[in-house]
Amino acid sequence: MVIWTDNAISHITEFIDETREDTEESAKSYMRKLIDYTDILDTMPELGKNMDYIVADYEIRQLIYKKHRIIYHIKGNDIVILSVLHTRLDLGKALRKLKRDIK
Repeated sequence: MVIWTDNAISHITEFIDETREDTEESAKSYMRKLIDYTDILDTMPELGKNMDYIVADYEIRQLIYKKHRIIYHIKGNDIVILSVLHTRLDLGKALRKLKRDIK
């Protein structure tokens, strides 16, 4: 089962909130497709690339959807989405922030 953390949901909400009013529907559609795309992790949880990075004792993986990184880990039979980051963001800085947020 794919589980979305509050942190990941807030990233999606921020992305939509930061879009111009005339592109808001387009941003919502993009994010719905991104969320639907993660459903593939139910059957193929190891599809995302292992990032060789540990957060709260979990191996972190990433799945790319167009211009966003979907950061997640596998917890038993669940896939926990931790963060959704734009690919332009500094990944190292974003992962350090994620590590602080999850503690």
